[in-house]
Formats: sequence, structure tokens, C-alpha cells
Amino acid sequence: MNTRSRLLLLSIPLALLAGCTSYYRNIDACKDRMRADYPDAASAPLKLTGSSAAMHGSRVVVHGTIETPPKPPATKAADTPAAAECTFSDDTLTTFQWLAPAKLVPKPPAADDE
Repeated sequence: MNTRSRLLLLSIPLALLAGCTSYYRNIDACKDRMRADYPDAASAPLKLTGSSAAMHGSRVVVHGTIETPPKPPATKAADTPAAAECTFSDDTLTTFQWLAPAKLVPKPPAADDE
């Protein structure tokens, strides 16, 4: 086996591994943004439970739960689903939006009547 073939065989796994790091880096960036953007951290803690990402981490969805205090007559705290979506251009966060709970989801702009 010549030197060129050996270099090629060594470079393929390294190239694949380099592509995976941006995937994980984008997931961590989206988790950090979700924690930073969550407004009720003091009264209702946010617990991240999972995440998923599109090819090369261009779109990331982070899932979690928000523990809300019980309201009478309930005696147990309830877990409210939470989710946020981030889109990336390479490693740069381009958009962030809440998908759940409904109180954090941005409202669509009102249609102007002509």
C-alpha cells in the first residue's frame, strides 16, 4: 500500500468525525439558548429531556418539561411539555422559536385588513 492510499484511508474517518462535531455543537448551542430564553426559571424549573437534529445540525429541536405547581384540587405537580426549535447556518444560530408550551409560542402577526 503506497503512502497516498494510507493518507486517504486515514483522512476519511477524520473528515466524517469533523462533520459530527458541528452536529453536537449545534445541539448544545440550542440547549443553551433554550435555557437562557426561558422566562420562568425561578418559579417553574425547565428540565431538558431530549433533542434531535437534522443533517449537519442545520435544524435542532430540544424537548423538555416544565414542572408546574399543583392547583387545587390537584395535589401533585404537573409536567408541562416544552420544546424549542433552532436553525443554524453552519455553526451560527439564525432563528430560535418556542414550539411549546403555548404561552411561549410566538403569536402570528395580525393580518392587515385593506
